[in-house]
Amino acid sequence: MGLIKSKIYPFFARVRKFFAGSLFFFGKIFSSRRPKIMADNAHLDKQLVYSLSKSKIPNLRQLKHLGKILNKRESRLINFLIVFIILNLGWLGFAAAQKHLRLVPVFGGQYAEGLIGNPAHINPLYASLSDADNDISRLVYSSLFKYDVNGQLQNDLAESYQVSADGKTYTIKIRNDARWQNGEKMTADDIVFTFDEIINSAFNSPLRFSFAGVDAAKQDDQTVIFTLSQNYAPFLGLLTFGIMPQSVWGNVSPESAPLAEPNLKPIGSGPYQFKSLVKDKSGNIKSYTVTANKNYYGKKPYLKDIIFKFYSDSASALAALNDNNVDGLSYLAKGDQESLIAKNSLNIFQLDLPQIKAIFFNQVKNPLLKDVKVRQALSYAAPKQKIIDQAEGGAARIVNGPLLDNNYAYNPNIEKYSFDSARAASLLIAAGWKQDVVTAESIAALNAKQATTSKAALTDNEKAEIALGPGTWLYQEPAPAKTTTPAKTTTPAARNYLIVNLSIIDDEENSQIAAIIKDSWEKIGVKTIITPVALKEIQDSVVKPKNYEALLFSEQVGNDPDVYVFWDSTQTGTGGLNLSNYKNEEVDKVLEDGRLSLDRNQRIADYRQFQTLLTNDAPAVFLFSPYYAYVQNKKIKGFAVKSIVAPADRFTDVTDWYAKMGERLEW
Repeated sequence: MGLIKSKIYPFFARVRKFFAGSLFFFGKIFSSRRPKIMADNAHLDKQLVYSLSKSKIPNLRQLKHLGKILNKRESRLINFLIVFIILNLGWLGFAAAQKHLRLVPVFGGQYAEGLIGNPAHINPLYASLSDADNDISRLVYSSLFKYDVNGQLQNDLAESYQVSADGKTYTIKIRNDARWQNGEKMTADDIVFTFDEIINSAFNSPLRFSFAGVDAAKQDDQTVIFTLSQNYAPFLGLLTFGIMPQSVWGNVSPESAPLAEPNLKPIGSGPYQFKSLVKDKSGNIKSYTVTANKNYYGKKPYLKDIIFKFYSDSASALAALNDNNVDGLSYLAKGDQESLIAKNSLNIFQLDLPQIKAIFFNQVKNPLLKDVKVRQALSYAAPKQKIIDQAEGGAARIVNGPLLDNNYAYNPNIEKYSFDSARAASLLIAAGWKQDVVTAESIAALNAKQATTSKAALTDNEKAEIALGPGTWLYQEPAPAKTTTPAKTTTPAARNYLIVNLSIIDDEENSQIAAIIKDSWEKIGVKTIITPVALKEIQDSVVKPKNYEALLFSEQVGNDPDVYVFWDSTQTGTGGLNLSNYKNEEVDKVLEDGRLSLDRNQRIADYRQFQTLLTNDAPAVFLFSPYYAYVQNKKIKGFAVKSIVAPADRFTDVTDWYAKMGERLEW
């Protein structure tokens, strides 16, 4: 008891003078171990302390005197406990930070991109005519619908939509939180106004022809109704044009529209808005800056500014990238990749593009191509992978039919015509073609004969052999002429040699492709003549009048399976886009049914049947679909686009791009 009294009790006696709230608790503990007289004294002390302080919890003013009543041992104990608690709290904080602290994108920074050309009409009416205009327009303006990173259509300004049972009426409700970059609210009036400007022939917008037979009307401030004269399943895909504010463009006449100030200082509702532009002494725009629209209704951008710098050609743009004057290029040509100086600091994205490179057979110009076995043989004899590797630098994917393999209606069971020269040769032999071996020596003998006698002495077959040159060439004997007169000795009729004239655009890429095709076709006995045509002449002199036997050309097929304009028989003839002049009544029916049906499953069935019919007929050799190469400096992160319909679609996820990061706790 003496030990308790001399050591422990004085400590608690001093503490309870300061810790009034704790005195009662400790008094309870020790009351059973003290003499009754001590318990009485403790009770009196407690009453005295309580009378001086009503609170049972010590305040800061009391705690600062704690050191005066503790001995060294007690102070060390308290200090140890305090350090222990601090270390534990620190460890818990560190563990929580490790688990919940995240590096996340933050607002700020800028991205500079090099483009070819100059902007002039950053205006949805005309932007599609120029990549430079379309790129900026895509950032400044928003549309009812847009494409996602996989090239699939999704809502943008459209909050919801309904389609009537007959497929001719589309009722679209727009977002209520969309505002123009000048602060005004967007309404249905703006959408109807933009549509009316597009279909007004006085404005001469290239989009006008897409909306033949379509009307638009306002139902209320947030609702627009589109009425079609004939149902058209892919209609929503047409509503990706930018919406213009009526308050800005309403007083602009068609005559002054191309020169109006909003062409270069636009006001839209997209994620970025006009900030500034810089011109040279000649008035050409050298750079154009857009800044983040903080009032954007969608996800707010991370990048503060995007700067476009304009160059006259790809070489100048590439030099700017190598000199770090820009952070990316809108497009990187396949031949330019080897010229990149700092490849390790760049991301080169290979984007799927809905474009098909093919050889189209015009059976009207070359009757020999009417034989399906000939067309199938030429398809088997096309080395697609070799073309991709050598002519495209690997930047393409093989195409097996009129729809790409990422299209939802693609038929994986069609005949793919994988390269097989032996099969190609056997098809031609089965079709009645024979081989004529022409050697250099035989040609030399024919030339000698021609030099020593009159040209008329050479038969048509001999003249043909000289023109063909050395090789093993396929031919058919002409059908015997029907005659009622007695037979008499005549010169044998000329053979029908299998000759195909291939027209191409006169450039390096197409020349490489054609050379590979020529080499492969001639190995199976098909004489191939390449006819290069200047790019500026190809449309008017070759494509539109269908003035070719076979044509190496590209088609932009889009992401919807509707390819009516490329393969329906109504699109044959001069000016039509059916480049093979292909006619098949079964194909016509499924194409027409497919574009009218609103049932997705039915559309898939229709288009799969179409692909089977078409590939069996082989009216074209489907070669490849090129990738779109887009390059960015690795300091820009967040790009996730996989497929685009047009180059401007690379900005689909621009609000996810970022250059700066910061820490944030996420629970």
